[in-house]
Amino acid sequence: MELPSIDPSGNEPTVPPDWDNVLIPPSAFIMGTDIEPFYGTILEQSRYAKIDEAPIHVRFLEPYRIARYPVTNAEYKVFVDATGHTPPPHWKGEEVCPGEANLPVVHISWYDAHSYAQWANGRLPTEAEWEKAARGADGRVYPWGNDLEPSEAEETDIFTDQLTQVGSRPEAVSPYGVHEVAGNVWEWTADWYQPYDGNPHRDSDYGEKHKVLRGGSWLEVRDETAPRYFRCANRLHAPPNYIASNIGFRCVRDIAAVGVKQGEIGEKASAYPTQISADLLNRYVKQERLKNLQQIQKRARTRCLTDFSIAALAVGIGTYTMMDPRYAIGGFTLGMIGVGFLFSVGVNFWRQWKARKLLNLIRRAGQS
Repeated sequence: MELPSIDPSGNEPTVPPDWDNVLIPPSAFIMGTDIEPFYGTILEQSRYAKIDEAPIHVRFLEPYRIARYPVTNAEYKVFVDATGHTPPPHWKGEEVCPGEANLPVVHISWYDAHSYAQWANGRLPTEAEWEKAARGADGRVYPWGNDLEPSEAEETDIFTDQLTQVGSRPEAVSPYGVHEVAGNVWEWTADWYQPYDGNPHRDSDYGEKHKVLRGGSWLEVRDETAPRYFRCANRLHAPPNYIASNIGFRCVRDIAAVGVKQGEIGEKASAYPTQISADLLNRYVKQERLKNLQQIQKRARTRCLTDFSIAALAVGIGTYTMMDPRYAIGGFTLGMIGVGFLFSVGVNFWRQWKARKLLNLIRRAGQS
């Protein structure tokens, strides 16, 4: 990646060099996750999904350009030198620490990121723009596919528990060619933290209090939470004045501001199936939701039967054993274990009822 440099004449640049960007063509894409409060861990996707990612839905976005990499220390220094903006606290005064020029800039608040983006003739991406650029059109779990480790990786530990130079993980690139969307820094977006349309869940942080962060950082590698936080649909949020050693940002530009080269959208479409229609994706999302609800019913029913059998056995043996004073404590413990399994029976019966109710609603909506 070519780093910004100072004008040989000694004059400070007033705008940054044209940053490396990727064209995201106009198309529909799958956003969010199919997750309901009653899913639990019955579905594989439910192991890591959060309720604020629901409902899974289809969005259409007009074309835009997004930076290929997060903003680096070197790029941010050009901004600081040109505007007098306060440098990040981890720098040595107004100078980038040696060897860190090509690392993503961190300790950046939302206000800092917004100021840089405006100065750079751009803006921060919306949540939808960020997710589409990271995820592509097909609803994949991670930017590189549905498995945590990119299939092209020659070794398993391509993610490290520290900041790395941008562009150092070509295996972890998104379908559109956007790098570092997971595993280096969290990235500020333009949006306030709000529920998606159709999500009845309430959160005290919703509203114009917190800005949304996307991506997942080196810290999640250290904490061993990467499977959850590297997912494209995952949402994090923080007050706009918050700073941390694992938070940075990237910029986007509207097509009207920079234009499109002749044939460029066509080249993108041939390299990746971007031109999937919204109708096709909506049908696919509906089918996936029906399939998930059917799996909930089937697996919850199986667990009901299994847990009821265990509960009956545990309660029966426990009750019988308690009649002998020598084994009363053990019998009582076994009985309590049986009661726990009875509770699980109730939970899974409720899951079946909720899944059946939603299935009927979706089917009736399809017939009307």
